[in-house]
Amino acid sequence: MVAWVASVFTFIYSMIVVLKPFTGKLQLQLLEKKPHEAPVGMLISPIILASLVIVFGIFPNLLSSSIIKPAVAGIQPSLAGPDFHVHIAFWHGFKPEVWMTIGIIAFGILLYKTLPKWQKITQFIPERISLNALYDNGVRGFERSASFVMKALMTGSIRTYLLSIFLFFILSLGFTLYWKDAFKLDAGNFAPIGIYELVLAAIIVIGSIAILFARSRLTSIIILGAVGYTISLFFVLLRAPDLALTQLVIETISVSLFLLCFFHLPLMGSRKEERMTFKLNNALISIGVGVIVTLIALSAHSNKLFDSISSYYLENAYKEAGGKNVVNVILVDFRGLDTMFEISVLSIAALGIFAMIKLRLTGGKDKS
Repeated sequence: MVAWVASVFTFIYSMIVVLKPFTGKLQLQLLEKKPHEAPVGMLISPIILASLVIVFGIFPNLLSSSIIKPAVAGIQPSLAGPDFHVHIAFWHGFKPEVWMTIGIIAFGILLYKTLPKWQKITQFIPERISLNALYDNGVRGFERSASFVMKALMTGSIRTYLLSIFLFFILSLGFTLYWKDAFKLDAGNFAPIGIYELVLAAIIVIGSIAILFARSRLTSIIILGAVGYTISLFFVLLRAPDLALTQLVIETISVSLFLLCFFHLPLMGSRKEERMTFKLNNALISIGVGVIVTLIALSAHSNKLFDSISSYYLENAYKEAGGKNVVNVILVDFRGLDTMFEISVLSIAALGIFAMIKLRLTGGKDKS
């Protein structure tokens, strides 16, 4: 009933907005500029839109299979089964919705015709509790709240922006894991962990922490490169030579670029280097992000919604691709597009390394 009454008043002010400007007395002398009709080119777009509204309103099933059904399948896949059929009818008979719409139009027209009589009732309502006052106060309240939030967040500091983003990341995903009871740890799907993996993992952890405490740029770059090369060793142990090769090349060129950038940075002169002090909130945010990402990764690995596709590759390598070497078949046939882009990355990295080796800067001019 509240929605129906609100619809009646919506109908009334819609009639006011439409009828008052277009049915009132024409008084061109009150206008600063003489009005004129829009050119034909500006009328093409609204004519097309209005025509489509009429066409799709009368024949709504023109869009049922091309737009509506794919949209439903993307939003709610459980509904879009093989027997799923979208059918939209323009007329469903004299149902309650139709009578409610007729009532809105009838009462709306009646109240619009008697508007000057009953509109005087609003004069007896105190201004501070009128609907306009409540609306204006609400808007001002929202503006003050938005201004407070903007001043608190939009400080111009990247650190503040990152802290806000990561804090929202922790709270939203952590609450979702708790509320949906989504965290699950199933060690049955874990591969056995050998002594080599433990050693490499320890090197990565120690190297990542050591970067934070390095006192020189060169030391930081060397430790960063060591962490990257250790990751490539992980790929070797996991029998992923293509990823290991890509990681080695990318790590090499990134370390070289870091060295070049820091070598050409201006010297600090006699200024004393300022070390970043320990900040507890930074540490808590960092630990929180790491914990959330780890929990999500473990939960995703422990919740197997379908069988692994590796068995399909192993069983159908020769049948589907005609190759006896399963690794080559996977790289070249089953995931050929991925391999092509990996080759592109390697080629770009190789060209970058070649350009840095051949480039000589003398007198502000490039000389090869």
